Parts: sequence; C-alpha cells; structure tokens
Amino acid sequence: MNAPSILTSLVPVFLIIICGYVFKQSKFPGDDFWQGTERMVYYFLYPALLFSSSAGASWDFFSVAPMVWAILSAMFVMSCLLLLLRPRLTANDASFTSVFQGSLRFTSYIGFAAAFSLFGDEGLYLSAVFITVMIPVVNILCVMVLVRYGGQKGGWFWIFTTVIKNPLIIACLAGMAFNLLGLHLPPMAENFTTILGRGSLPLGLLAVGASLQINSIKKAGRELIYACLLKLLLMPSLMWLACSLFGVDGLSTAVAVLFGALPGSPLSYILAKQLGGDTRLMSSILAVQTGMAMVSLPLVIALVV
Repeated sequence: MNAPSILTSLVPVFLIIICGYVFKQSKFPGDDFWQGTERMVYYFLYPALLFSSSAGASWDFFSVAPMVWAILSAMFVMSCLLLLLRPRLTANDASFTSVFQGSLRFTSYIGFAAAFSLFGDEGLYLSAVFITVMIPVVNILCVMVLVRYGGQKGGWFWIFTTVIKNPLIIACLAGMAFNLLGLHLPPMAENFTTILGRGSLPLGLLAVGASLQINSIKKAGRELIYACLLKLLLMPSLMWLACSLFGVDGLSTAVAVLFGALPGSPLSYILAKQLGGDTRLMSSILAVQTGMAMVSLPLVIALVV
C-alpha cells in the first residue's frame, strides 16, 4: 500500500474527529447530545461491533498466538519502562498516572475505523483479536497504577469488579466464546449487530473530537512531551519489534503497530477523574496526541505496510 492510499484511508477518519470538535465548540446540536452519544456508543453500539467482529474472527490458537504474545510483550515492556523511569518523568504521583495512561491506552474507535478503512473486514477481525487481548490488560494495569499513585485508594476487589463490568470486555469475551463454541448467529441477528457496529465508528469518532479540551494544553509541562513521545513513537516501535521477534505475519503486524500508534483514549480522563489522577494533564495529553497522530499515524503505517 503506497503513501497516497494510506492518506486516502486515514484522512477521513481524522476529518470526522475534527467535525466532532467543531460541532462541540459551536454548541451543535447541544451538550446533552454528546453525553448521550458517548453513552450510546460505549454501552451499546461499540460492544455490538466488538461482539460481531470477535464472533466472526479466526480464533485458531496457533494462528493468533504469535500476535497475542507480541502485543502482550510490548505492553509489559512499556509498563515496566514507565515504572522504572517514573522519578525522571515527573515528581508528582498524580501526573505520573496520566503519563502512564497516556502511554498505554489507545482510542480504539480510531483503530477500528482506520483498520477497516485500510484493510477491510480482515482488518476488523484482527482488530477484534487485539482489542480482546488488550482491553482487559490495559484496564488492569492502568487501574492498578491509579490505585497506587492516584489520590483515591481502592482495593483489589474494586479493580476486579471495575474490569469485569467493562462492557467492551464483556462484548469481546462473549464474541470469542460464541466463536470458539462453533455457534453462528441467525442471518437477521448477524445483520442487526453488524449494522449497529458499523454505526459506532462515525459516532465514536465524533465523540472523540467532542471530548478534546484544547484550552488545557498551555498549562501542561514536560510530562505532556514525554507522554506523546512514548505513545506515538516508542509504543509502535515496541509493537513492531515484538511482532518481528515472534514471527507475526505482515497484516497482523500492521494492525498491531496501528493500534500501538493510536492516541490515548478519552476513557483515560474519566478514570483519572474517578481515581484521583491529574485530569488537566490527562486532557492535554489526549488533545495533543490526537492532533499529532494525524501526522504520525500515516507515517508509521507507511513504514510497516
């Protein structure tokens, strides 16, 4: 795939995000719409996409195992690196939780839309594999760091219940179980979940744009730079290296690197608010990473495709 094709596929994704930001700033169609849209996408439409993709994906263990080991290895290496570098990254514990989340979490709405635009249905299936593995792991790691370094303390039971009640995790696991049991949805039900899932992509991207808080950027410090470099450059590099070491095929490597190069997730802000993280820094990281990803993501994909 050449550079013009990559840009043709990815630019519309970011244009929809920009539309969401412009709509929110112009008060169109109203603040209540965006709150309702976020909930609809998170609790209904996006789980439908994850379920249908997971249920239709190829879950033969020997075919997906190299990809699974590669992405887990990259994620744990990054987590250990962040913990080791914590004193150098920031002296503030709350700020560290935002750098940690900003370096690990990814906006899966952008990932699914980009994977579908670049690679079609096969990209969606591989994205489902990635999401099924990574969402539980990322949530556990981020919640554990927030519990340890955030302003509010929780227990292991709270961490477990927070992760297990996540609608995205439930949808992924349900789709995977449905697949492994050899079950098939009736055509009408399959079309129903597919239509719902596809509807989550544009609405999710609009919600990402609406969630950006540009005004917070000027108040951020060096932690913002660290989080952007770690997420947009180091994370995809680790994904590519891990995939190379585990012998992952070309398309799976491209999807893994794509997700590794994604900007942080808006859900990071919500979690930071709940568990005493630095919400101002978190919103700055999300805004800058999303803006920078418009340039960095096509470049990263061009290098691996």
